Amino acid sequence: MEPIRQYLSTGELTPAIEAIQAHLREAPSASDWRACLVELLCIANDLERADQVLEHLARHHPDWLAGAANLRQLLRAQQARLALREGQLADDVVATPGESLEALLKLHAELRSGGMDAASEAARALEEARSTVHFQCGDQAGPVRDCDDTLNGYLEALGTDGHFYLWQWDELESIRFEAPASPLEWVWRRARVALTSGRQGEVLLPLTYANSQTDAQKLGRETDWVEPAPGIVTGLGLKLLLVGDEAVPLEGRVELERQSRAGADHETV
Repeated sequence: MEPIRQYLSTGELTPAIEAIQAHLREAPSASDWRACLVELLCIANDLERADQVLEHLARHHPDWLAGAANLRQLLRAQQARLALREGQLADDVVATPGESLEALLKLHAELRSGGMDAASEAARALEEARSTVHFQCGDQAGPVRDCDDTLNGYLEALGTDGHFYLWQWDELESIRFEAPASPLEWVWRRARVALTSGRQGEVLLPLTYANSQTDAQKLGRETDWVEPAPGIVTGLGLKLLLVGDEAVPLEGRVELERQSRAGADHETV
């Protein structure tokens, strides 16, 4: 597995996938290599192939059944995440209805259809509606938003229940990141999230933007920006949050804490 680690450390996702496939042709029963392939295909956003490999893994290696079930739910959540980029709100999305969500959906739908004036209007509405709640993030403090205008005041999360969560920052109490335990968790980082409603639970937070194209972007090795419409900037690669006036990469974050905590009792999400 060392060659795979070397490829990933230098931002070479495609060669890593090809190397695993070559190894599996020689050793088709190597379940750990097949499981690694599933994770890398998820990072590559090749969800259909990931599901096919996952099905093979579960069928031929019963000891992987539980892990395969969790990954399949994450695939569902990621599919709902990608559908948002088409301006669609899938059944698996959990989000609070309101003007912000309507503006978010309109923004993505208009960008998809080429309605750039309407997209710019929706982006302005999303900015006007975003939360001004302050968070502490390392040495930085202030209101938080994504540097990508098509997310703005929303945080994306994937649940092992198959749901894609879209939270506004005024719904969040704290985020505590876990150390990555697998290649996938370098890009979908496991975290403990507490909400102002008193609920809390474990989710995976995408650390890269959904439209990332290159290997380096998909692995979060770089961040690039494009302007699909006047006044709208979207990200490729590693996500950046704007905390106050400072752009902060999500990579390596340990904790984000609301500065005025609510005293509600916690229950499981």
